[in-house]
Amino acid sequence: MDQIAIINMRNGEIKPHGERRLSEDDLARIHGWIEERAWILANRIIGDIHRTVDYLNLTTQWVQSKATPDQLDMVTDDLRSTLLHKKG
Repeated sequence: MDQIAIINMRNGEIKPHGERRLSEDDLARIHGWIEERAWILANRIIGDIHRTVDYLNLTTQWVQSKATPDQLDMVTDDLRSTLLHKKG
């Protein structure tokens, strides 16, 4: 495999590697790869969100059944500081 281009997924920029000139076929294949890669990355995020929901459900169960008041204070402060940091 030879590297033919550098792709910036954030802005869609395609830069030929070195002195290479990209053909129409190269560009079509690159655009196809970009679409596939974007789909993969989007699905990874959805998977991460599903895992987060699972962890939140486990946390809720732990809070309701096993957590001591001191443990609750500790995690509540962590959660609150994370949420406030993101909001601010």
